[in-house]
Amino acid sequence: MSILQLAQRFGFATETKDINKGSSYAKDATLADLKKGQLAQVLGYQNAEHPSTQRLMQLGVIKGEIIELLRSAPGGDPIEYRVMGYNLSLRKAEAVGIFIETCQA
Repeated sequence: MSILQLAQRFGFATETKDINKGSSYAKDATLADLKKGQLAQVLGYQNAEHPSTQRLMQLGVIKGEIIELLRSAPGGDPIEYRVMGYNLSLRKAEAVGIFIETCQA
């Protein structure tokens, strides 16, 4: 069983789809769209087979996990998030591949 099949089985990734079709998530909100202090719940990944995505899953950025945007660098990249009680810095290009749903504090 491939990493993609495992990720899909446990709900970490969307089903494989044609690139020209839209995402299976309704609003297409990504981690890069969060504002400072805002909370969000992870819904899945754009590409679960990518090595950086697999590493993020190992670090705890998994479906259902709550993430908070803490701060960003003056140029907007990288961005620091709090996930599972620790701070994680991501590049904007990585954050764009993580689908979220905003939630209240």
